[in-house]
Amino acid sequence: MVCVMRIAPFILLAFAACAEFPALDGAINDTARDAPYPTLVALPPLLGTQPVAADEAMTARIAALNARADRLRRIDIAALQ
Repeated sequence: MVCVMRIAPFILLAFAACAEFPALDGAINDTARDAPYPTLVALPPLLGTQPVAADEAMTARIAALNARADRLRRIDIAALQ
């Protein structure tokens, strides 16, 4: 049974390799083929557009993580063993 499970991916891959794909030559009509390229539009910058509330929340989270790190540093590991 284990042998069949090891061979199964290869059998599935072999079946996928035998698949026939449809011809795409006639899928685009002449109007679409002769159409001009679309106009590219610049996207707004993704960084630096966060609201101030997000910056304040991040600052509070950083402070909380630093406080936790300080508490963990003060633990005497040898005393716990």
